[in-house]
Amino acid sequence: MNRYNRRITITGCHIHGSGASGVCFVGDPGAVRNPRFEYGQTHSYDEIDLTPGPKSDNYPADCLVDDCLIDNMSVVEKQATGVQISMSKGITVRHCSIYDLGRAGINISEGTFGGHVIEFCDVFDTVRETGDHGSFNSWGRDRFWHLKNAPADKLPELSDLDTETTVIRNSRWRCDHGWGVDLDDGSSHYEIYNNVFLRGGLKLREGFHRRVYNNIAVNNSLHPHVWYDNSMDVVTGNIWMGAYRPAGGMPPKQWGREVDRNLFTNANDRDKFKANECDANSVVGDPMFVDPAMGIIESKTIPPR
Repeated sequence: MNRYNRRITITGCHIHGSGASGVCFVGDPGAVRNPRFEYGQTHSYDEIDLTPGPKSDNYPADCLVDDCLIDNMSVVEKQATGVQISMSKGITVRHCSIYDLGRAGINISEGTFGGHVIEFCDVFDTVRETGDHGSFNSWGRDRFWHLKNAPADKLPELSDLDTETTVIRNSRWRCDHGWGVDLDDGSSHYEIYNNVFLRGGLKLREGFHRRVYNNIAVNNSLHPHVWYDNSMDVVTGNIWMGAYRPAGGMPPKQWGREVDRNLFTNANDRDKFKANECDANSVVGDPMFVDPAMGIIESKTIPPR
């Protein structure tokens, strides 16, 4: 689905053995204000267009991938994925099983223009031939990211210009060679809830306005990387089986707007980052999983169906 497409549905398909990606939604770069497609590319605050939203309607929107089996992808091209979303708006991916890939199962590149919904998906056996990725992967690199001469207090507002909130919910993610969900390079405006991360945990790199709640990380945790001081991130009500695993560049004081009211399986894990004002009201307890080492987490108190 290249450039202008509306209300396209792909349903009930088995897509497999592809040399590259399975399903791609890709808009026209000319629809993006101050686009940036290379990691080292930069803009200056006094040069960017401050008009919100796209410049034209030449991009996919309101499309659906539903009830598809996507496997054995990226046979030739390794920077490939099961479902690729780039410079598009309002794409829904639901009830899909995606596995056996050299890289991500679902990838959103460029935050423009957001408003996507990823739900009821099972994504595993990913990042088998590459690295630094996840079963779900995204990068923003929108006009606020690494912007020269930009006042720090303006960056959260600038992040609103390009993208609406993307929802990731009610899904299961497993990545043995990276993260379950990897929000990289300025990925902003995400709501992530009711997910299970079966091995790789959740990574949040620099971005704004992420809400993470009611998720379970089996034998893993939250990986905060290079947050802005005023990221406005909220991480509450999750089960973490391990201490947070921060990378360089984390603020020396409070992380996000709120990182609290979570459940840990170990008191030392809960208390490790109290100096960063994390988890003052979080608790420690047994989540009563059947066999977390094998990825079986159904509660002992709930009869099997």
